[in-house]
Amino acid sequence: MNYAFLPDLLALMILIVILLLLRRRHPQGRADIWLLGLFFTLVEAIAHPFYPLNGPPSKPLHLIVMDCYLMGGVVFIWASGGYPFSRNAELLYLAVNTLPLLAISTLYGLHIYSPLAFFACMASGLVIGVTSSVYLRGNWKFAILHVCGWLGMGYLIHRAEYRQAVYWSLCCVYTIAALNFQRRLARNSTGKLAIVTGFTIWSLNLLLHPWIVVYREYAEIASHIWNMQKSLISIGMILVMLEEQVSSNEWLALHDELTGLPNRRLFADRLSLAIERADRMRSRLALLILDLNGFKMINDTMGHQAGDQVLREVSSHLRKSVRASDTLARLGGDEFIIVATDLEPGQSADHFVEAVRSAMEKPILVEGRSMIVSASLGMAVYPDDADDSIKLLRIADQRMYALKRRPELPPKIGGNLKAGVADSTTIAIASGQG
Repeated sequence: MNYAFLPDLLALMILIVILLLLRRRHPQGRADIWLLGLFFTLVEAIAHPFYPLNGPPSKPLHLIVMDCYLMGGVVFIWASGGYPFSRNAELLYLAVNTLPLLAISTLYGLHIYSPLAFFACMASGLVIGVTSSVYLRGNWKFAILHVCGWLGMGYLIHRAEYRQAVYWSLCCVYTIAALNFQRRLARNSTGKLAIVTGFTIWSLNLLLHPWIVVYREYAEIASHIWNMQKSLISIGMILVMLEEQVSSNEWLALHDELTGLPNRRLFADRLSLAIERADRMRSRLALLILDLNGFKMINDTMGHQAGDQVLREVSSHLRKSVRASDTLARLGGDEFIIVATDLEPGQSADHFVEAVRSAMEKPILVEGRSMIVSASLGMAVYPDDADDSIKLLRIADQRMYALKRRPELPPKIGGNLKAGVADSTTIAIASGQG
């Protein structure tokens, strides 16, 4: 038994345990795939100490190591999420292209050096790679890359360089993982730097491994580098999970979790910036506060889950009615607020109100029932009605509540909303089978 591998094996196990604990506290679907990839890496690392100090490894150990190298790389490609299609198609693409590679690594692990068997696997891999690239990915560039990769392996097999052929395929797998992580992870991520560096080192190690075996004087330093990148990747994955959790917490601090809209805190910042812009541009802005009518009745009669669905549907319709330069936020409960910017002097805000009215006229489907939700709206214009954000909010809020205190209007949108005047923009609640 080669005890020199044990410290690195222990370090890898500790890092995997840390990742497991972190995943339990902050569940992420991608972390499960990462852990699966690290599991194959761990199995390979456990098998290595049982390699003889001198001479070739036994067939079972060699088979485990080679297949774990491949399966770990394939799982990491899956974890990198570099495919623009559905998960089922992604899994199918990876699975069918893994089969010929797995057959080749198995032949090599079992010390079966048959040119016919290797060429058969290579030919099937070439056909599968081109076909799946065209029909599953619809991309001829990837088909060409498959051709280049498999023809390179075919050349090595033709020269009876089976070790070089197998490690060439593994190098390609880990290079793809490195490129996918480079493309998919956040640009300023420290964890990304560790992960991409680790996979790049790993792919280079695999490419140079057949040469290292010949020049044994470099074997010891190569072994340390080989174990280094596993820890580097594990640390990178831990960092990415922590960074994403911090980013998620920052997002939740500024957004409403139910609808994904800016919350009161972010809206206050946006309103201040909008007022500063209006002063610089000598323009005006309209502030619209929207409150749903009869929302409590929806919660009482249909339940809070239905009420949450109503809020999500209404926010979705309103989001489509505002411009990219405007801000839509949820202040809490059933109250929404909109800042419509860049009103020219003398320009009416009627077109903003009309957009909101059209959005509220659209029926929503909640638990199989088609529903039109009524709303009351109050509006104030800066600087016509007020010269600061606090007064502007108070005036719009007062106008909205003045409208809500009126008797229930017929089940349609009616009235006229001009700058500073809120007559009505209410819809009676109507429901029926959708």
